[in-house]
Amino acid sequence: MISLNTSAHLNASVSLHDDIQQLGVIVVDDSSMHRYSAHLCLRAFGINQVYEAANGKLAMEQLAQLPQMPAVMLLDLEMPVMDGIEVLQQLAQLQHKPAVVLASSSDEVLISAVATMAEALGVTLLGAFRKPVNPADLADALGSYNAGVCRLEQTHTPVETDVEQLKTALDRATIQVYYQPKIELQTMGIAGVEALARWKNSQGEWIPPTVFIPLAEEHGLIGDLTLSVLEQILQDMNGWWELGQFIPVAINLSAKSLAEFNLANEIIQRVIRQGIPAHFITFEITESALVVDLPSALATISRLRLKGFGISIDDYGTGFSSMQQLSRFPFSELKIDRSFVQGAPARSYIGNILKSAIEMGQRLGITTVAEGVETEAELHLLKSLGCKQAQGFLLARPMPGRELLGWIEQDSLRKQTLCQTSSPG
Repeated sequence: MISLNTSAHLNASVSLHDDIQQLGVIVVDDSSMHRYSAHLCLRAFGINQVYEAANGKLAMEQLAQLPQMPAVMLLDLEMPVMDGIEVLQQLAQLQHKPAVVLASSSDEVLISAVATMAEALGVTLLGAFRKPVNPADLADALGSYNAGVCRLEQTHTPVETDVEQLKTALDRATIQVYYQPKIELQTMGIAGVEALARWKNSQGEWIPPTVFIPLAEEHGLIGDLTLSVLEQILQDMNGWWELGQFIPVAINLSAKSLAEFNLANEIIQRVIRQGIPAHFITFEITESALVVDLPSALATISRLRLKGFGISIDDYGTGFSSMQQLSRFPFSELKIDRSFVQGAPARSYIGNILKSAIEMGQRLGITTVAEGVETEAELHLLKSLGCKQAQGFLLARPMPGRELLGWIEQDSLRKQTLCQTSSPG
């Protein structure tokens, strides 16, 4: 599983999350030699609690007997009795489960497919590699444990609400706008921000957008929500402009918004009233939204583009007809889904898809933006491939508008440092 030649010469100064140190790692592989090399590598990282299992069935039995679930599982795919795919399916049924690093002798396309399956099942995937795994790659995968677990917890935080609470929030304008900076990769300066709706209810609980946006769509409130967000954005932009900061803003439009006949007029009138040039605002639209009502979507998008607004195809690559959508709609920006960014450094198959998407944007003369950048390896790769812009937790988390200008000033030095180190030397 791990290269024996390199595992003996490891630098043990690997920074790992406390959970990994305390709960340990389980290695599941039918090869005793691969288990042994993985064990040596993990011990060199300072991990003292290392469990082993020769196949998936034995691994699941061992997990059931352990007093605490290991933090991470190093999982082979090809095994007798129970293979790695079956293990992932069983892990998905557990309330508490380890994060997973996949290792396989199979081709990269198959490994990538299994990795996608694992993430779809709700398993936190830290990495997916061909054997033998380079210890440096394993160290990077284990080092990403914290971010992966945090995403999983945020995704599954259950908070209940109803349409009446949503109506009250819209009436009182308590749904606020946060901004996540987008960075120009050549200069590491700010290229713009994405506006994100954030709602904290009267009990102080954050209601996830995955909850309140579908609720707004279902009850015909999505247009009101969109215009409420737009009004806050325009006010913030005017405030920034008064201080000499001309920051472009991207706003998400839902499928239901595109189908609302008069929404484009409302947007255009409000922007004109606030005196903001249209080309400073881009509307992000997911591929899935484009096929709900094609004539309405084309009409709304074309009218907004005609007035000078930017139009971005969001989560590019997650739909089934990306090329067709690019040919139909007047896009000015191509936003690459984070699943292609986060898998690219470790999986050349995904890296090739990422490269293709960036080259597509270049050929069409539109800006390419990579989402979900969380590691310097991802940043380095994106720069080397010629991607124009990026956003993600490595660069900046979403923040209220009142904090954005302070972030720009305070973070300029750090961005310059990243720029200097983002080309392997």
